[in-house]
Amino acid sequence: MMANARIVLFFFVVEVTAERVFSPLGLAVGLPCQYTFESRKEIKQLSVQWKGPGKELLCHFIKHKAYQNCTPGYSLGYAPGNVTLTIAAVRPTDLGTHVCSVSKRHDFSDFSVDLVLKQDSSSNSSVTNGCYAGHANPLSLLGLALTVWQQTCHSV
Repeated sequence: MMANARIVLFFFVVEVTAERVFSPLGLAVGLPCQYTFESRKEIKQLSVQWKGPGKELLCHFIKHKAYQNCTPGYSLGYAPGNVTLTIAAVRPTDLGTHVCSVSKRHDFSDFSVDLVLKQDSSSNSSVTNGCYAGHANPLSLLGLALTVWQQTCHSV
């Protein structure tokens, strides 16, 4: 007797990007979240969530519903291909890794931005020199695509 088996493969595109942004306390800073979904055409159904270092939801944006909700002290700026989180005045609790999750249908991308305290120029140069930029091509295995590792540095 022969048993029937079903194999279900899901196709997900996962993109991971990391950036480092330097800022002193008390000043406004923008954390970039650049994605490629809208590089060729505008996407109507797009959802973005920005989470802070403590995993708390700071801002939620749903494009097709014209919905935007941010915790006081935070705001979003949207342009096709980029949703920037602006922190009105950086506090010690803002320092650390922020995650921007962008989704459309079956494509999900998480972008990490490390907000680092900017020291005086002499100590900042050694930290900045530790940053690098790199790019890896997509890896596809049985319909599962893992895409892009990139780290860049910005200073305010």
